[in-house]
Amino acid sequence: MGIRDKVQSRLGKAFNTKLSDAVDTFTCSKVTYSGKYNPVTEQYEGEQTVTYQGRGVLFGSYQKDLVKPSDYQADDAKATVLQNEVTAEPQINDVWVTSKGNFKIINIGADPTDSIWKVQLRRA
Repeated sequence: MGIRDKVQSRLGKAFNTKLSDAVDTFTCSKVTYSGKYNPVTEQYEGEQTVTYQGRGVLFGSYQKDLVKPSDYQADDAKATVLQNEVTAEPQINDVWVTSKGNFKIINIGADPTDSIWKVQLRRA
């Protein structure tokens, strides 16, 4: 078992037990476009709705962090999600629907093991 698998396994278990009170779920539904844009019809050749979901510690705080993102705002939240528990790769500007409202992804990065996404969220 590699380090990525160990991290995801141990954190996944913690999400179910010790961290369960801090774990929230989210869903995202967005429209993606492909192909050429037709200026007459104002549409793309291809349009597809992508929906994904996941769970993680979504409402961490940057307040105590010494290093904050360059576009940080005081009410931004820090989310930590396991990559193997998200059904599609999140993108900047996606809007997550959560129990605490809608939040837009401002920034996203992976840890060195590529097992966790750290996401900067802002109320949408």
